[in-house]
Amino acid sequence: VVEEEGLVEGAREKGEYFREELEKLRETFSFIKGIRGKGLMIGLELTFPGKGMVEECREEGLLINCTAEYVLRFLPPLIVEKKDIDEAVKILRCVLNRN
Repeated sequence: VVEEEGLVEGAREKGEYFREELEKLRETFSFIKGIRGKGLMIGLELTFPGKGMVEECREEGLLINCTAEYVLRFLPPLIVEKKDIDEAVKILRCVLNRN
């Protein structure tokens, strides 16, 4: 199923798209230190602890977690669509604007 539906290639393409969108946020918000990841597993490193942002994102409908205290981790499913990524970035931008 994974090969038949092109999920691996799709994850690579959507991951690149997601990172490109997050890079746009990094250009706006100086407290975003960096973005890293592979495929759809993406980390966004902050200059401050991210635990509070995890809660704010959850309240807005975006499920993420925080690792190493400063890294917001995104793990969308392989079947995620670009419109879902756009919505996640929209929510994240809203939360970042509050911090």
